[in-house]
Amino acid sequence: MFSDKTIKEYLKEVASPSPFPGCGSASAVAAGLGIALSSMVYNLTIGKKFYEEYDGDLKDKIENGLKISSRLFGEYIKLIDEDVAAYEDVFKIMTEKGNENQKELKQEELEKAYIKAVDVPLKLARLCDEGLVPILLIAQYGNQNAVADAAVGAVLLYAAMQSAVIIVKTNISNITDKKMVEDVLKECDDLLKKYEPIKDEIINISLKGM
Repeated sequence: MFSDKTIKEYLKEVASPSPFPGCGSASAVAAGLGIALSSMVYNLTIGKKFYEEYDGDLKDKIENGLKISSRLFGEYIKLIDEDVAAYEDVFKIMTEKGNENQKELKQEELEKAYIKAVDVPLKLARLCDEGLVPILLIAQYGNQNAVADAAVGAVLLYAAMQSAVIIVKTNISNITDKKMVEDVLKECDDLLKKYEPIKDEIINISLKGM
């Protein structure tokens, strides 16, 4: 499991001649780093003196934001290995040798594998979208000594989403279901359009007063 390796070990694996882990797995790592920074700011906020002055509703929102961040962290970690598994299936089918009679069957199997290779980064893009709310919340109401951490977390999540969309668009070119392709591409574009202004808002919060 690549997710069980140390940072140094994982980076060496990425740099190696092996195609695994690749860009999809690395994108999940970026998302994990982003949401981990979000969780850090939450943990530097909850229980502090200024936090105790917040009303009950805001405290509940902040505590729920930490729960969301923690859940997403676990999801991103899973995707580090899920992406590798998806691409391994594509690679295996592409490198298999077969006769002319098996060509059509191989093409069907390859398209199924590519659908999975689209589903995993698409899932990552959707989960990055879920990370928006908790990071914006903690940038607004969290420990202001750590607001830059929230901003960097948002940038990393945005990079992970952008990367996931690139991978989706690359792999989906191998899928013949035109309706599926159209729907997925629209969703990807919508996610990026939604995320970018919120990411910029978080950055502006962190730079306020400088």
